[in-house]
Amino acid sequence: MQKKIVLNGREVPYELERKQVKNINLRIRPDGSVHVSAAGSHTMKQIEALFVANEKMILRSLEKAELLRERASSIPQVSRSEEGKLCEAVVLPFCRRYYPSFKAYCRERMPEIRYRRMKSRWGSCAPKTGVLTFNTRLAYVPDECTEYVVVHEFCHFLYPNHSAGFYAAVAAFLPDWKDRREELRKYEGLMG
Repeated sequence: MQKKIVLNGREVPYELERKQVKNINLRIRPDGSVHVSAAGSHTMKQIEALFVANEKMILRSLEKAELLRERASSIPQVSRSEEGKLCEAVVLPFCRRYYPSFKAYCRERMPEIRYRRMKSRWGSCAPKTGVLTFNTRLAYVPDECTEYVVVHEFCHFLYPNHSAGFYAAVAAFLPDWKDRREELRKYEGLMG
């Protein structure tokens, strides 16, 4: 059933589903819709208390979903091959810039660079085969975010994991990598 609650002056519609659950579950879907599942024994007061307790997170998530919808609608309609070329134009210069620093770890040759649309990653590195793959949706994110992804993937030639050493290597090249990663997260809705 459809319900509404006002959080910090903003009316938030949500779908309430009554079912056998132990706890009240609140989910904000990628499209910005809010879904709550609660047992019949949970009162509306308890449900609304959960909203109030998580008000900041809920409003932030809704703003993020709106921003992603706006950005997604601004993506030009191009073929996958054209998108790959757009991505290559942005990614390849960064790869050429950082390759010399990693040459000794890349079998003394430039890694093979591939581009494809991925649902949950911006990039991947296969150190054993010397292949770097980048999500073609990088064509639509800020350059500083793309640079972070390139450095991140090259650092996997040094550390094939996400250890403290790996992040220290990333920080050696990009001291502000955390800010760049946070900015990149705003574009996760473009993947797919």
